[in-house]
Amino acid sequence: MKITIVVPCYNSMKYIKQCMDSVLNQDYDNFDVWACDNESIDGTYEYLLELEEEHPRLKVFQLPNLYPNGYGEAQEHVIENLESDYVTFVASDDYIEKDYISKCMAVIAKDPEKIKCIQSGIRGVTHSGREYDPTGLNQPPHSYKNISEFKQQCLTRSPVYTPTVIWHKSILPYMRVHEAHEASEISCIGAGDYDTYCYLADKGIFIYPIPVRMGYNYRWHEDQATWIVQQDTTDYDEIIQNYWRMKWDM
Repeated sequence: MKITIVVPCYNSMKYIKQCMDSVLNQDYDNFDVWACDNESIDGTYEYLLELEEEHPRLKVFQLPNLYPNGYGEAQEHVIENLESDYVTFVASDDYIEKDYISKCMAVIAKDPEKIKCIQSGIRGVTHSGREYDPTGLNQPPHSYKNISEFKQQCLTRSPVYTPTVIWHKSILPYMRVHEAHEASEISCIGAGDYDTYCYLADKGIFIYPIPVRMGYNYRWHEDQATWIVQQDTTDYDEIIQNYWRMKWDM
């Protein structure tokens, strides 16, 4: 089973080296890496082009910067062009352990006909890599037994650690940014992933929760999209929850 690791990038020079080192040096055999740059102006794109010459697994793309505080551009590029069986997204300021992909794919390999999408636990870190947990991120991974339980959790919070999700290619058509937003009749910039998980549940697509951390390190810093979105006074979570509560009559 081949997997593509996608690294969305925008002005990422501060952390991009550690990120790319971590994804390019996975111990899983069958993978490639796509770095999708959103018109960076700090040298990120040029750095990636140099790296591409050294690593045959790496492909670099430059995409227009259309969606603030998200990676919709990379996601849409993947939907249109993916040839691998699976795909996962690693933020350019994060990094993964050397055996992360092999551990995740071993879970999928137990029943690939049934397991089309997984998530796992996550570890928050500081800019220097020290464990850091300002929001309870490092608590036990999300847990639910079926789509009904998943929907119930969706009505209070997003029950998915987005960076850890691995997707089978058959799910990609459901992940289109515009389709998810039309389904909920809202435009939730920076919260679109939450809405997408509700949309997938509505279509009967189950995201299997792995009850442990597999090796994703999520870096907290003041320049990241999550903190920027939190400064927005619009309560996107409430908008999403209210819409799906009415649609599911729950």
